Amino acid sequence: MIRPLLCLLLTLFIGGCAVKRPAAPFTMQEIAPFLKEAPSPLSQSERSRFYADFLQKRYTPWQVKEVNATAASASWAVRYYATKELYGENRRPLLKTRWRTWVKNADYTALNSVRRRAVTVHPANLRLFPSDRPIFFNPALAGEGYPFDYNQNSAVKAFTPLIVSHLSADGGWAFVQTPFALGWLKLRDIAFVTPKQIELVMKMPMVTVVKEGAPIYDGAQNFLFYAKMATLFPLEREEDGFYRILVPKKEGEQVRFEESLLPVAWAKPMPLSMDPANIGLVADNLLAEPYGWGGVAMDRDCSAMIRDFFAPFGIWLPRNSKAQAETGEVISLKGLSTAQKERTITEKGVPFRTLVHLPGHIMLYVGTLKGQVYVMHNLWGVRTKEGGRYIIAEGVISRLDLGRNLQGVDEEALLIERIDSMNVVIPPAL
Repeated sequence: MIRPLLCLLLTLFIGGCAVKRPAAPFTMQEIAPFLKEAPSPLSQSERSRFYADFLQKRYTPWQVKEVNATAASASWAVRYYATKELYGENRRPLLKTRWRTWVKNADYTALNSVRRRAVTVHPANLRLFPSDRPIFFNPALAGEGYPFDYNQNSAVKAFTPLIVSHLSADGGWAFVQTPFALGWLKLRDIAFVTPKQIELVMKMPMVTVVKEGAPIYDGAQNFLFYAKMATLFPLEREEDGFYRILVPKKEGEQVRFEESLLPVAWAKPMPLSMDPANIGLVADNLLAEPYGWGGVAMDRDCSAMIRDFFAPFGIWLPRNSKAQAETGEVISLKGLSTAQKERTITEKGVPFRTLVHLPGHIMLYVGTLKGQVYVMHNLWGVRTKEGGRYIIAEGVISRLDLGRNLQGVDEEALLIERIDSMNVVIPPAL
């Protein structure tokens, strides 16, 4: 029998109508007009092939013997930021004593001295240095300051496989390899797993959360955390309108898996079919979500939005925009006029399967409207003359000339002027 609290939550979350705030000028947040351009879904064999690759990459930290890095490569941020003028959260230059404490605490001489598998027990921040404190470049400059915390490497979802290299000198942080990046997690955010637990999870089917911010509870209905869209959980079975899943809880330093219930309206078995209904469902949960550099405040930046769009369909993408732009069939757009760029995207791009790249930014091609190319992306803003910004800071759908009609915009900095490549991540089904 389904517990009363979960029934009440299901009623509250599904019974109400979600109302999106108005989009920024020259942007939209409705995916529906483009769904008719979605290609035919992948065949079952293609879905299985992509999903097998997805799972292999997801479980890599549980299958390697140690973190795949040398002390020199793991500590790259120490050398990089040592040459920069850094600021703290008080908008003043970062104290050198604080910086030296972080570097000493990282203790990269202990790399791979632990070599234990683990899992995140709730959403967590992957940091470049073992500290919650931010690093900013000059916050007086446009496009700097919050949310551009350069100590933030990525947000890590709950139930993410890890391998721990070593602990910080003070014992409060773990240097880990996630499936997509290296960095520091608080020790309290992770729990160690046994070989039997790994074997159990890797054999189980998975469900993906398709509701942004779904509340997750343990077996006794105690709140654990809010799950981002594209968070994965092992699935035991479906019953009475709920999925019975496993959730992680920490006991000492070890993890304990508990059974929990997740409404079927908030999740779907992996991998989803890439049909218009599911594309619309996933996109709707990404649009209008706030911008967060590197996952600051558990929000998404451009590349995180792209990863979370493809993940529910069982398609793996790297974490950063440059690597994402090198996935699949890459087509250069360098040296083309703006008209030639749009024509090439229209002729060679496949809606919802093609990425459009410019230095530092990545977008999903969703189709055309009234002869214009449209993309879905999460961006901070549009550059204005004299180095300012027109702030957008959320997931939107826009044309590639976004901002052209804004007063004071720097037209040379428009997206269409700076895009340099497109890449078809997966080909259309035959």
